[in-house]
Amino acid sequence: MDPATPGLRRSLGLRSLTLAVVTSTIGSGWLFAPFYAARSAGPASLLAWVAGGVMAFGLALVFAELGALVPSSGALAQIPLLSHGRLAGFIGGWCAWIAYLALPTIEVLAMIDYLASDLPWLTTDAGQGQVLSLAGLAVASLLLVLMTWINLAGVRWLARWIDCLTSWKLLVPLLISITLMVTAGQWGNLRVAPAEIPLTGVLEAIGSGGILFSLLGFRTAMDLAGEARNPQRNVPLAMGMGLGVSLAIYLLLQLSFLVAVPSTSLSQGWGQLHLAAHGGPLAAIAMGMGLTWVVGLLLSDAVISPGATAMTYLGVSARVGWMMGRLQMLPAGMGQLNRQSVPSTALLWSLVLGVVMLMAGPSWQQVVSFLTATLVMALAVGPVSLMALRQQLPHTPRAFALPWASVLCPITFMAASWAVIWCGRAALEGAVPLVLLPALAFELLQRRRGRELDAPHGRWWFVYLLGLLALGELSGPGRWIPGGEISQLLLVGSFALVIFPFAVASRLEQVSPHAQVST
Repeated sequence: MDPATPGLRRSLGLRSLTLAVVTSTIGSGWLFAPFYAARSAGPASLLAWVAGGVMAFGLALVFAELGALVPSSGALAQIPLLSHGRLAGFIGGWCAWIAYLALPTIEVLAMIDYLASDLPWLTTDAGQGQVLSLAGLAVASLLLVLMTWINLAGVRWLARWIDCLTSWKLLVPLLISITLMVTAGQWGNLRVAPAEIPLTGVLEAIGSGGILFSLLGFRTAMDLAGEARNPQRNVPLAMGMGLGVSLAIYLLLQLSFLVAVPSTSLSQGWGQLHLAAHGGPLAAIAMGMGLTWVVGLLLSDAVISPGATAMTYLGVSARVGWMMGRLQMLPAGMGQLNRQSVPSTALLWSLVLGVVMLMAGPSWQQVVSFLTATLVMALAVGPVSLMALRQQLPHTPRAFALPWASVLCPITFMAASWAVIWCGRAALEGAVPLVLLPALAFELLQRRRGRELDAPHGRWWFVYLLGLLALGELSGPGRWIPGGEISQLLLVGSFALVIFPFAVASRLEQVSPHAQVST
């Protein structure tokens, strides 16, 4: 395979790739996830972060081999096409593209939410929470335009902004965490007997509480691989180092949040925790402790952290759209580059669709579980494609090879299936149709045009996603199938282990020629 990506300039080194992973991972999640995770699981939220970290590292190891094998930007669209053909490639790429399109919008919403504590005219009360006012919509749209302009200047400019902003993004959470722990020190909040650890709450924290959403930024290194120097070495290293640093910071943040919550706020338990402040939960705690300088630091970082993440994902979404355009899975115009070797058409579409999503008026909490489900669906193809590509390309050199892949890949696929279920019934009901209906439309359109589709090799996606949807509807606490969380874990795990060999066996006999990106 030729690893080169035509037209894109290989300007990113290991440091820039690692910082891109960190800045993609530490975005709005650090401002909101500790609160939602604590409300779901209390002190057991620390265990939820560890479990989420293990799942994220498992997926990162899988994509470390795939990223070294297919070092091109927008590879999440290329990998399933390579192993299973055009239909599977469209579904995998579509999952990633839709999620990436929404991520900048979510980060900008987080920025506005925090800024509204000083600038209340940015939001208005909609009865069930704050939403963007007309002025807030205008400011949010201008922020997306500014981020698009920076991306249009080229990957070197983007890397410079990331390098500058990520150091700040690392320092501020560390400083605030240490300050809250030293000043508050409500260590009694951590008391919980092992028998009292809520399994439902832990699973909810991982899926819909923002934990897995916050930890999936490792894939950014792979999405920018086409602009990386020595990608076979640097992409796997950047994913591992960036994820490790980010997980350590999130664990410290969660610990500091748990011990900083006033004991009077826990009279009705963690599940009823309510922190009233226009600037968000961390600002509410800092205000209650009289730490005005922390509030000011939070508000400044509420612009920088989500802003840098949004700017990165605008570029990443454009590169996934660019790759899908080159592979004829989106209109061909998406595959155009400007003079700075930036996928400008795809980037402008990302801007337009981002503004449209802003106008829909979602909140951070409303969409994070849906986005997590869609992202994990896109990543679930990784273990399947890795085992398929080992059969299809047995002699191709691999800079990194996943050890014990025949054992770890099914386990990782099972864990990804669990993660999709943990995002909740509403997220599944929204995500599965959003993936499968466009896939059916794509299949019909390709057949009309007489293009080879490799449909039998991609049908496992339909069986898998519809099966997950059925299990989400029928199993779990209070559902038709008795047994609660344990029964659901066993059912979903067994289903994933049955689907996995079927999906691998559905691979093409040889890798798809449509996935080859020539120089």
